[in-house]
Amino acid sequence: MRRNILLIIAVVMNVVASYAAYVTAVGAERADIYFLYLHVPAITVCYFAFSLSLIASIAFLTKRKHAYDRTAEISAILGLVYGAVALIAGAVWAKSAWGAYWTWNPKQTITLILWIAYMGYVSIKLSIGNVEKRALVGAVYNILAFFLIPLNYLSATLWWTPHTTLSEFSMTPPITAALLLTLIAATLFFVYLMIAASDVRSLEDRVNILIYKRGGI
Repeated sequence: MRRNILLIIAVVMNVVASYAAYVTAVGAERADIYFLYLHVPAITVCYFAFSLSLIASIAFLTKRKHAYDRTAEISAILGLVYGAVALIAGAVWAKSAWGAYWTWNPKQTITLILWIAYMGYVSIKLSIGNVEKRALVGAVYNILAFFLIPLNYLSATLWWTPHTTLSEFSMTPPITAALLLTLIAATLFFVYLMIAASDVRSLEDRVNILIYKRGGI
C-alpha cells in the first residue's frame, strides 16, 4: 500500500516537474535548457545510486548480510539506468551546444568509463555461481569502481573540458525551482523503483529458500 502511494506521489511530482520545466524553458535565453532539466537530475541520481551501492557493499563486507549485497546490486542497476539517460541526454545536449554528439572530452569520456565499470559489476553478479564468492568479489569491485565518481566530478577542474556548467545559464528563481522539482521527481521515482525491486528480490529469495528446504522442484 505504501509503495503504491509512493508511486502516485512520484508520478504526480514528475508531471508537475515536467510542466514547470516546459513553462520556464519557453522564452529562456538558451534553447538547450530543456536538456538541463533531464541531464542534471539523471546524473545526480546516478551518482546517488552508485553511492548507495558503495555503502551497501561496505556494509556487506562488514556484516556479511546478503540483504546489503542485494541492495548494492539493485542500486547499481538503477544507477546504470539513470546513467544511460544522462549519457544520452548529454550527447544530444552536446550536439546542440557544440555541433557534435560526442567529443571525447574528459567529462564525457570518464562518465562513459564509469558506466562501463558498473556494467562490469553487474556482469560479475551474473557470471559467478557461488553466492558467497559472487557477493564478496562484487563488493570489492564495487568499492574500486566508485573511485571513478570523484575523478569524474573533478575532471572539469583537472583538465580543460567544454562541458556546460550551471553558471553558463541564467539561473533565475523559476528555473532554479523547476530544476529542483525535476531533481526531486527523479529521486522519488528512484526510491520507488528501489523499494519495488527490493520487494521482488526478497520474495524470490524466500521462494528459493522454501524450494531448497523441500529438496528442490
